[in-house]
Amino acid sequence: MAFLAAGFAGFAVGSLTGAPEQASAEESSAAPSPSSPSSAQVTAPSSPAPLPLPADDSYVAALEDPLQDGSETLAEGQSGRSETNLANSDVEILNWVETDDSVFFITIDDGLVASPAVRDLIERYRIPVTAFLTEYAVRNDTDYYETVTAYGGSVQNHTMVHGALNDPATDVEWEICETQDRFEEQFGYRPWMLRPPYGAGPDDPDVLKYAEQCGINRIVLWNVVVTDDNQVEYWDPPIRAGDIVLLHWVDGLEVGLEKILELGRAQGLTPAALEDYI
Repeated sequence: MAFLAAGFAGFAVGSLTGAPEQASAEESSAAPSPSSPSSAQVTAPSSPAPLPLPADDSYVAALEDPLQDGSETLAEGQSGRSETNLANSDVEILNWVETDDSVFFITIDDGLVASPAVRDLIERYRIPVTAFLTEYAVRNDTDYYETVTAYGGSVQNHTMVHGALNDPATDVEWEICETQDRFEEQFGYRPWMLRPPYGAGPDDPDVLKYAEQCGINRIVLWNVVVTDDNQVEYWDPPIRAGDIVLLHWVDGLEVGLEKILELGRAQGLTPAALEDYI
């Protein structure tokens, strides 16, 4: 599969009690593989809003709190692995999906804003959404994220506190594996996809090691971005079959979501569940 680690500038959490550090775009960028289209150009996405961190003392205390009670029921189809995934359990890194189907994939990161308007839009169009969630941001929002991933999507791993996984100060095992354990209890199933914050370090040896040890077999990047101010940035425009679109759970997400749906329709594409294809 083609490979792209598009670097985001932004804040990376260096340690549990340390101050946020600036993530370097150079650190988290990589060239496409030889199988990528030769004409493709990587456009650096705009910086997402940094994740707000509580004061150190309250932050540490929050992480030590007992887990929230998990869900009693799950919508049918959530977290289901495809036949392709079951047949190939090796860890793979991908930023798009090779397919002849007229589909693209919607993925939404972090979990800072649980907007009723976005939930209503997803329910109205029954949009399959893969939610790559940061654990500390969604600890009290189990019902919301079950609802918005109920149409073939799922909750997947975007680490505990959004630490850049190629930063030597980041505890990679804790960021990946603690999230796995907590999400399994909170949502009732164990994620099997990982999106590294900022796209940083997807092929880092520790990332690959702990992903495999803790149940991850797909490290999912992207090749289309809807920025937080609802601009669309492409690796290779326009939107194409198999493209993986990145958005964030922020104020105004419903505008960007409507926009990418419209752009997909203009190309004869329909959003599909990433879970069914990888």
